[in-house]
Amino acid sequence: MVDNFIIHHADCLEILQELPDQSVDTVIIDPPYGIDVLNDEWCEEKIKKRIDASSKSTIKKIPVGMKFDPASSKNLGIFLQKVSTEIFRVLKPGSFYLVFSQPRSSHRVGCAIEDAGFELRDQLIWYHNRGQCKAQGMQNFIKKAKTIPENEKDKVVAKLDGFKTPQLGPTFETIWLGQKPKEGKFWENFLKYNVGLVDFREGSRKVSFHHGKPSKDEREEAGRHPTLKPVSLMRDLVKIFSPKGGIVLDCFCGSGTTGVAAMMENRRFIGVDASQNWHEVSSKRIEKYLTISETTYIDETIT
Repeated sequence: MVDNFIIHHADCLEILQELPDQSVDTVIIDPPYGIDVLNDEWCEEKIKKRIDASSKSTIKKIPVGMKFDPASSKNLGIFLQKVSTEIFRVLKPGSFYLVFSQPRSSHRVGCAIEDAGFELRDQLIWYHNRGQCKAQGMQNFIKKAKTIPENEKDKVVAKLDGFKTPQLGPTFETIWLGQKPKEGKFWENFLKYNVGLVDFREGSRKVSFHHGKPSKDEREEAGRHPTLKPVSLMRDLVKIFSPKGGIVLDCFCGSGTTGVAAMMENRRFIGVDASQNWHEVSSKRIEKYLTISETTYIDETIT
């Protein structure tokens, strides 16, 4: 099966450092945004408890993404620059590097990509039109406030009626589009490496991708991954920015949606995830799609 895909259960930097120079055609990643859990050093047990708690209540437990620590955003940028530097090395000249980013930390992501040596070509938008508004009204805060006399609290609550904390519900995610510097002219680079030009042959000339969030069935199939992307979106990105038969790498592959899209679009795939659970989920999910696919794959083996 390694002719078509391979999933590593490992730290992403370890695997990236093992890959040969200029051996990958396209990289698409959705890195951990780190707004809540970066300071936990990716402790899977702590992250799971956080997600489980947030699914039960948005009042008693702060939902994932509500607590914004600027230090964690900065740490994300530092971490991602290290990853991006290795990705720069393994990509071919002219190859595309796509990185999903959360609106509040998007600036850190863009700087990390550019500082690793990539040219920033654009920002794409995944418009899903279903944000989770995390803002809270003032009533509970006022009722608990010790600095406001009890007989004044109802007046304060009435005065602040309709006002909420500034945690909004974004209806989109940005996708940074980086490109490793090409060799020579665009057409020269493409003829030599088969990368570096955007495939618009199927009428997909767009920077705004309108795909709803994954359906219930898709979420169940993917093990209810907390940041799942729809297969239809990932297929669009794979088709437009990677060559047929080429190698697509996702070093934060989670439930394997990028790998599924790669199989469906006649690409090969290298995935990496530090979680044993998601390694198992993604491997089974991608193999299922490979089994039912009618696509013919090239014979070259991923090493």
